[in-house]
Amino acid sequence: MNGVKEQELQELTEEIEIILSIKDDISKDEVENFKGKFLLLSEYDIRRKISEVTKNNIYLEEFEKSNLNEEIEDNIEINNINDSEKNTMKQQENTSRDLLVNNEINIDEKIKKTEFENINGNEKLKEEIKCEEIIEKNKEKNIEIVDENNMPEISFVKAEVKYGQLSLEWAWNEKIDKVLICYRMDKFPTSPKDSAAFQVVVARENNMENGSYIINKVNEGNYYFAIYVMVNYNGKTLFSKAQRRLVVNKEPSEIFYEIKIKKNLFGKVKSAELLLSTDEKKLDLPQLVLIGKLGNMPIQKSDGESIINVDYDLVTSEDLISFDIPIGNLRKNMYVKLFFVDDSNSKLYRIVSPSKENLHFK
Repeated sequence: MNGVKEQELQELTEEIEIILSIKDDISKDEVENFKGKFLLLSEYDIRRKISEVTKNNIYLEEFEKSNLNEEIEDNIEINNINDSEKNTMKQQENTSRDLLVNNEINIDEKIKKTEFENINGNEKLKEEIKCEEIIEKNKEKNIEIVDENNMPEISFVKAEVKYGQLSLEWAWNEKIDKVLICYRMDKFPTSPKDSAAFQVVVARENNMENGSYIINKVNEGNYYFAIYVMVNYNGKTLFSKAQRRLVVNKEPSEIFYEIKIKKNLFGKVKSAELLLSTDEKKLDLPQLVLIGKLGNMPIQKSDGESIINVDYDLVTSEDLISFDIPIGNLRKNMYVKLFFVDDSNSKLYRIVSPSKENLHFK
């Protein structure tokens, strides 16, 4: 179980970083999406990870403040219940006293009278009876009364691109049988009526537990999805708040590197540089690290020792950038190789290495 939870934490980190590459913060809707997708993670786990990635404790502070407000509301509700019980007991005492005093009153007339003697009068009681009848009828039809502030939601949204197809999957709520899917390539749809968004209605079939939508031929770029639950009530179509999901479909950008070495007359290394280049017109580099290992090529970051770190930087197709390698970190018969500091960047970038011979300090 711990291994699966760690995997969900890693996937959560990747999604957070994708969103932060587009905007500066994580919205409450996106936190709710994470809660629906990563079922092994508590809201505290999710907000703690967001705080770690963003280095901003406001997400945890919001969670703690919300819990405090819930505790206060619970205490208020308990006090209200106690007051209600006291009022009920007092009413029962008054009713018993009335029955004793008016013992000669016909029982049938007394029952009729007490049915309509309510604190708020006969009219309120009639409205309550009518409301109860409507609720009972709707229960028989398995229909839930909803409005704009009380809408069922789908449980989670999963999205991925594979073999040239983009697929969305979600869990149907038992009260939902239709959703509206909207998507754009530039930003999230603004509403169910966003005229710039592509729209499609997906209906539930054969009481299936999961729903799905597939785009067979996807273009390179970002797909901004908004999924709205649709409910027909009193002849009007109501829409839930959007469940949002960003899907990045882009071929990894290639990062090329080489090691430039200068030696003195005695064959000793005088200076060394790490040169980075790309075929992209403009490319924001992720954090990189050059790893060195004696005797053989390092296969992963943990195979050797860090020689030089490259922080976030910008490279273009016209100009390569260079970094001085500290000579003191190099040793004879050492092989070096460039890696991502964060392995999740491998989905967006690809490091193209030179030949093994050109990475060897003899």
